[in-house]
Amino acid sequence: MYFRSASLALSLVFHLCIIAQTKHNAASIRHWGYEAEYQLGNVMVLDKFQRSYMKDRATWALALKANHVSLPSDSDAYAYSYGYPTFSVVTKFCRNSHASMYRDTDYPGGNILPVDYISHLGNSLALYGSFSIPILKNNRWEFDLSANLGIAYSSRKYDKQHNVDNDMIGANLLFYAGGGFSATYRLTDRWGLKGGVDYWHISNGSTRQPNRSANIIGPVASIVYYPYYEHVLAHRHDYIPEMFHRYWYLNLKMGVGIKTCIEDWDYTQYKVEFNDPDYRTEHFNLYSCCSFQADAMYRYARIGAIGFGADIQYGSYYKHIKDLDQKKGVQSQYSPWSLSLMAKKTFFYKNVSLALGLGIYVYRHLGDFSNRHDPFYFNRIGVHYSIPKLNGLTVGIEVKAHMTKADFTELVVSYPIVFQKKPKIL
Repeated sequence: MYFRSASLALSLVFHLCIIAQTKHNAASIRHWGYEAEYQLGNVMVLDKFQRSYMKDRATWALALKANHVSLPSDSDAYAYSYGYPTFSVVTKFCRNSHASMYRDTDYPGGNILPVDYISHLGNSLALYGSFSIPILKNNRWEFDLSANLGIAYSSRKYDKQHNVDNDMIGANLLFYAGGGFSATYRLTDRWGLKGGVDYWHISNGSTRQPNRSANIIGPVASIVYYPYYEHVLAHRHDYIPEMFHRYWYLNLKMGVGIKTCIEDWDYTQYKVEFNDPDYRTEHFNLYSCCSFQADAMYRYARIGAIGFGADIQYGSYYKHIKDLDQKKGVQSQYSPWSLSLMAKKTFFYKNVSLALGLGIYVYRHLGDFSNRHDPFYFNRIGVHYSIPKLNGLTVGIEVKAHMTKADFTELVVSYPIVFQKKPKIL
């Protein structure tokens, strides 16, 4: 109760501060709108292991949003290219504690000793940015797609003594990511009602174990105050930016990251004796890793690029995985190196970019657990900032994952080598 009250109070104060900063400026207030949102959700069940222990999956959430839109009079070429999207700063309280878990002796993951209580997913408070792209807008309706990235704090995590069957969340401080689809109906020139479907994901990026992650989806409803909408609708074609000239570039990336090994989690949960001090422990070592990526990218528009490339990864943990397999009496192949081919897509807005990648392993040998559980493909998502004075050099954070399960988190530096003279981009 205290966590929920404090979360809602902090959220309200945060958004009142934003309103206070904008209400005195008659010009800027037209850029800003506000939104209050309610969501009903269910924890998604993604495999047979999770299906066997999830008891209750219901959640709900409340969110407050401060929405900002660039106006046609701002002469923003990126805003024009996206159809005048909405940037939002969001605080969201998520009531997740009703979601419960209990692993019995028939759990398919391995041999465990059942406990005499039910574990719960913790409530969470998230602070994130949202980017909503309109796909259709008219005098009455607006339909949009949104992408969300930020951080979250969970009131509960895995605990050997008190929350042992919660294998979804292994840390209090988490990454938040998600997206959704919505439709807004205009009630008046400044007010609207919105409904849609929203998905969100919280995890620690494999910096702690366990890290199955919580994935929640459900319907949302909100009331929207957007005083800028009629102005944008009427004047969205008044400003026409200069033509964008397409070009190719080679994007070179180097990353340094950290991770814990899911193999450690599997071993201490199911392979050691019940009286072993490490049985179902929550303490795991961190290991370093690094990567190098080289991508041939085609900047086909001001706001997007697409391409393909290679991804080489090195992991310092391969010897540790080999030692664990030997303890289990398992023999496999091991190498610190892996090679992958990747398809890439990047979205741009001025100096900020969102990088997406889908890769296929060409070479990878990381032991028995990887052979049995990891798919042959993986995905990457990253946020980058281009430093104008360094000729396009970017810094950012990327997470590599197998579907919704993070493999590692890394700090990435990249540099584009342009194959032809890059034109001026407004």
